[in-house]
Amino acid sequence: MNTDRPDTTIDFFGMYLAHDACRRDARRLAAAAAQNSLTQPSVRTGWQTFLRQMHRHHSTEDAALWPLVRTAITDTEDQTILDDMDAEHSGIEQLLAKVESAITNPDNSSRFDLLGNVETLAVALDTHFTHEEQRALPLIDRTVGGPGWAAFGAEMRKRNGLRALTEYLPWALDDAPADAQAKMLDFLPAPIRTVYQLVLRPRYTRTRRDWQQL
Repeated sequence: MNTDRPDTTIDFFGMYLAHDACRRDARRLAAAAAQNSLTQPSVRTGWQTFLRQMHRHHSTEDAALWPLVRTAITDTEDQTILDDMDAEHSGIEQLLAKVESAITNPDNSSRFDLLGNVETLAVALDTHFTHEEQRALPLIDRTVGGPGWAAFGAEMRKRNGLRALTEYLPWALDDAPADAQAKMLDFLPAPIRTVYQLVLRPRYTRTRRDWQQL
């Protein structure tokens, strides 16, 4: 996990974990596009998982996080940060749609478009996550603070539900460092940890093996 991140009173561990997982999948997507292997079933499953996680990540922020922060700010520079988050989300969603279209409608021209859009997506994701980590997360820290962040977490769990968690856990922990995996699992009740170890992680690996090897 990247350690070059700002000091905050809130522990944004979960956000950083998701960002790192998205960056990892962007690299895998680029490798799969270069190898022309996105039609392989487990690679396709890996891409679809990445796509769902990106949509959930951004849609939940757009619906439950940024509006909350907007109610707590008056400074125009702070408002610009949130406007940038909205614009960057929109641009990334458009790129994701273009990549999906090129994958599902393959031909010579779409392959050329796919390679270009995948590269653009990887750059856009890294730029956005860096911007969010350096500017938007400290903004959350100094405005809505811990209570606001906790309220967002509760809303996120409510919106996504237990079913989403069963995919999110093995996805987020896929290649995470051992200390990050241990920290995440320590947050969970013992029965969920057991289900993760015995069911969720083996199933995730079994259906995405080629994707994980990219």
